[in-house]
Formats: sequence, C-alpha cells, structure tokens
Amino acid sequence: MLAKAFQKRDGAFLCVLLILAAAFLMPWATRTYAQVVGATLSGTITDASGAAVPNAQVSIKNTATGVTRGVTADAAGFYTAPNLQPGNYEVRFSASGFTTEVHTGITLTVGAQQVLNASLRVGQISQQVTVSVEAPTVELASSALNAVVEAPTIVGLPLNGRRIAAERPQLDGSRQPPARGRRRRDTGAFRR
Repeated sequence: MLAKAFQKRDGAFLCVLLILAAAFLMPWATRTYAQVVGATLSGTITDASGAAVPNAQVSIKNTATGVTRGVTADAAGFYTAPNLQPGNYEVRFSASGFTTEVHTGITLTVGAQQVLNASLRVGQISQQVTVSVEAPTVELASSALNAVVEAPTIVGLPLNGRRIAAERPQLDGSRQPPARGRRRRDTGAFRR
C-alpha cells in the first residue's frame, strides 16, 4: 500500500516536470525574427548572350556617405550584398574582358531586398557603360509586406485635440502621479 502511494506521487511529479519542461522549451521551438536595419542588394551578372559571368566584381557605393562595399560574384554569376544602409547607391559591375557597367540612382530602404541584374558587353576594361535609369522599386526577392514611415507623416498625425505632453505617459507605458486639483472634463487639464 505504501508502494502504491509513492508510485502515484512519483507519477504526478513526473507529469508536472514534463509540463514545466515543455513550457520552458516552447519559446525556442517557434521562429523569431529580428528587426532589420539594412537592405540587401543581389542579382545575376551575365554577358550579352545570357551566359553567367563568373567572378565579376561588384562595387556598391553609397552616394551620400561615400562608403564603398565590394563583393564578388560566384561561379554562376550571382552576387549578394546584405546589410546595406538605406540610401542612394551607385553600383559598378566589372570583369576582365568586359566593359564596366555603372548603375546610378539605386534607392534602398530599410528591409528592402532589391534585385539588380547586369548584362556586361565584351570589350576593354577601360570602356564604361553608364545606366542612369532608376531601378524598379518592386522587390523581386521577397513577398513580404513592409512600409517606411517618414518623419513628416508622423508629425502630421492628428492629436485629436489633445496635447502631446498629455500623451507622453501613454506612449512609453509609464504612469504619472495624479496632479493636485480637479480634472476638467472638456480639455483634460487641471484646475487649481
């Protein structure tokens, strides 16, 4: 009889232990995504016949800061440059035996996954082809929905007749102690 009591207690303990283990390990079983601060530029480099140009050099220059980042295409002519800061870029494609192709006016936003393909022509390295057409803003690499909210949009949000100072405690989740006096119903202000 005493052995049955210990078996019941051990079974209950084991059940509680399994539930706690499952509850503890559950957050790691789900996918979580980090906030993205940069953009990704990728594409394929081909020649005039459509064949891949292996080991082509890609130079990505932020026109506002002057920071240049270089990547090399793989054997299939594919390149990718992750974590680029938002801004306007100038992209140069070059390979030995081909002309250098330059794309200007490429705009990248936060979280964008822009595809920019290049078609190099046979020629001398000293020759350069400049393409100044703006790249399409359609992201071909991702089907995610996202938006960039500019500062004028936030400033233009209506406060619905309220003061922004009165909204601050609600924005950051903190609470202010109640002020002395009686609260007026029409404006939310206090009388002394």
